[in-house]
Amino acid sequence: MRKTGIPVFATGWLACVCSLAGAVPADRPGTGGRAAAPPRVEASEVTGATAIRLDGDFGEAVWTRATPITEFVQRDPKEGASPSFRTEARVAYDRSYLYVAVRALDADPGRIVGIRTRRDSQSPSDWIRVVIDSYHDRRTAYEFAVNPAGVKQDRYWYADGNSDQSWDAVWDVSVSRDADGWKAEFRIPFSQLRFETGKRDTFGFGVVREIGRLNETSSWPLIAKSRTGFVSQLGELGGLQLTGGLKRLEVVPYGVAQVSARPDDAQNPFDNSPDPGGSLGADLKYALTPGLTMTATINPDFGQVEADPAVVNLTAFETFYAERRPFFVESSGNLRFDLDCNDGACTGLFYSRRIGRQPHGSPDIPPGGFASVPLQTTIIGAAKLTGRAGAFAIGALNAVTAEEQASVSFASRGVSEVVEPLTNYAVVQAKREWSNQSSLGFMLTNTARRIEPSVNYLPSMATTGGVTWDWRLKDPRFSLTGYWSGSNVQGSAESIDALQQSAVHYYQRPDAGYLDYDPEATSMSGHAGMLGFQKIGGQKVRFSFVGSYKTPGFDVNDVGYIRRADAIQQSSWVQFRWDTPTRLYRSFRLNLNQWAGWNFGGDTRFTGANVNAHVTLLSNWGAGAGFNAEGAGIDDRSTRGGPSMLSKRGANLWYYVESDDRKAVNGGWMGMYFRDETGSTAWRADPQVTWRPTSFLSLSLGVGFEKMNEDTQWVDNVERPSGTQYVFGRIRQTTVGLPFRVNYTITPTLSVQVYAEPFVSAGEYGDFKQLARPRATPFPSQFDPIAYDGSPDFNYRSFRSTNVLRWEFKPGSAVYVVWQQGREDVSGIGRFRFRQDVGGLFGIPANNVFLVKFSYWLNL
Repeated sequence: MRKTGIPVFATGWLACVCSLAGAVPADRPGTGGRAAAPPRVEASEVTGATAIRLDGDFGEAVWTRATPITEFVQRDPKEGASPSFRTEARVAYDRSYLYVAVRALDADPGRIVGIRTRRDSQSPSDWIRVVIDSYHDRRTAYEFAVNPAGVKQDRYWYADGNSDQSWDAVWDVSVSRDADGWKAEFRIPFSQLRFETGKRDTFGFGVVREIGRLNETSSWPLIAKSRTGFVSQLGELGGLQLTGGLKRLEVVPYGVAQVSARPDDAQNPFDNSPDPGGSLGADLKYALTPGLTMTATINPDFGQVEADPAVVNLTAFETFYAERRPFFVESSGNLRFDLDCNDGACTGLFYSRRIGRQPHGSPDIPPGGFASVPLQTTIIGAAKLTGRAGAFAIGALNAVTAEEQASVSFASRGVSEVVEPLTNYAVVQAKREWSNQSSLGFMLTNTARRIEPSVNYLPSMATTGGVTWDWRLKDPRFSLTGYWSGSNVQGSAESIDALQQSAVHYYQRPDAGYLDYDPEATSMSGHAGMLGFQKIGGQKVRFSFVGSYKTPGFDVNDVGYIRRADAIQQSSWVQFRWDTPTRLYRSFRLNLNQWAGWNFGGDTRFTGANVNAHVTLLSNWGAGAGFNAEGAGIDDRSTRGGPSMLSKRGANLWYYVESDDRKAVNGGWMGMYFRDETGSTAWRADPQVTWRPTSFLSLSLGVGFEKMNEDTQWVDNVERPSGTQYVFGRIRQTTVGLPFRVNYTITPTLSVQVYAEPFVSAGEYGDFKQLARPRATPFPSQFDPIAYDGSPDFNYRSFRSTNVLRWEFKPGSAVYVVWQQGREDVSGIGRFRFRQDVGGLFGIPANNVFLVKFSYWLNL
């Protein structure tokens, strides 16, 4: 379901700041010249023996001496207007800390909103945010935020307008309320910032205030939503005399104890339930230079990370899962080379889920035998370098995963078989950035495997590299963006043959004479490119025109992600914006999209167009809808390596409604309906409701219901004496997911999170047919009915839950208590029965994991 057809790189209070290309200009739109000098405030030094007591009271004399910041300006909803209530901020510092005191006055303090959640969780509360560009490069910054309940947030800003919300620092803040409003007193260690000691006496600086009940945001200085960029709009903080040495090394050792319990098969020698275990590891962070930080992990454990949702994938392509592991998520913006983006989801040269993935191989199990196969590949260690070196943004990562073996037992004998080789992953990126926000970067990746005979179907070496650019024109609202990338994969003839026949390439297609399928080849190479012209700023109109290609031999999937090669694509997007509130709405967007694609054989794969609109009302309700129409084309993937076939014309309508999330009960409804020229249909409804009975407890329940009636779903390729028979059938599939969450925050540092999702998908096949006349028109004339003796019906049931108690007993140190449960069952009954299928989930034997993780932060 295409909403906008453009990449989106940020969400939340500054979603509108971001541009299509990521980097954004320091110049004011439309002028082509430098912006006026930013406003400046001087920090007061804490002198004498009196230290600042962090109590939210502002009683120390230094706060009286400090210069007040009072010139806050409204950003939203009325840009440039005076705020509803006055805000005042002051800044002080000593040898080790930067202190910021913010007083948020309020005419009705009883209505100040402070929702107690886990750290880094977003809520419709009042917020105070302090933003520090300590390197003063107008590109990167650190944000520290707090709400009246004492909940902390922090994030790292990079490329001026993109943010990394996974970044966590060790810092303190205290809040208090009085008859005039509320106050926040921040204590931020200089060790958590990056700057040149003795050379830098000025930081970029800004303060943002949000008033929850009014849905109003103001800032000093004004961070205008009519401009692109964020860090480049900050003011300046001067008067800093930072000459002392800072602690550069942070170490977080941790220990994990766990026990697994699962159904026990007395005949299986590998069953050992309950099965206790434990491990030790450590994370470390070291500031190599004022701008570069090395982060490393040894024997990492991610047992507290929420499980991936269950899916049923009937396509030829690999399922993409978002990264959730903290080590790989943090600072991931410095290791990003996007190839494909749609509605904010981007994939490219680096996909960190390849590291520590499920092993590629599975052992051959003789009749009556048993096997024990690792669920994930062990990460021995990983290290990354991120930050800045002069005008360059730097990112580098190296990770080593262990050789994994499966154990097989049969006839009182036991053997081991390698199912994943010892592998090294390396990624390096550097980006040169100029003062007008233009940039030129490159990335190089390499995957090297120690191949054993049992995994000879895997390439031994894969290398990719590329350059990316974002060049701003004289008017910095306009940019030329693009990339070029190349790839080379090497290995045995067996491994390259398997790669050529994968869904990414399908070189073996009988009607693809333009492809050079060579089963004896020991390498494969290709390249890809993109060029786009965009208007990334402006109050009323923005647009993007993009063309791209991927040659048939292009492949990055050893450490990156692409769905397919052999692609040429073109897309256009135009947006009309109304951001000034009226009597009817707060904001309104109208988007127009058009797209088309071909393969290198000249076949038109798809054409389409879309119109969609989005509105936010004065009541804070939101709604949107869109209509997509797609033309017929040539489908070169549905036969799974067979001949290409004609695809169908179709159209779909989608919509959503979201209620005011400031209310105790709020939610939304998203829906979609699709129909094509043969009468195949699909519809989906995703209602969701959240109830917040108190400020520290929230419960949410969603329903994902989808019903599909597809006339030509691929079933099988059957070898017959006369040749391959490409079998399709009508599938009637029903899928239901019921995600449920509970967030109970006892204190801002002690919380309980519960996630559980029953999931059922059932598919019943009939009306079997074979592809007899590929590319014939009209679409149905391509097929002849057949009798098929297979049984493709399925009923997949799953229940997954992750329950986490987290206690941050001191800044940077935490204890996790985790219980994960999984239930899974597959049968050949294709008909969906809600009561039987969903209700019977808890009769399926469960796999349970109980885990306790202890980590302790040391600053050395």
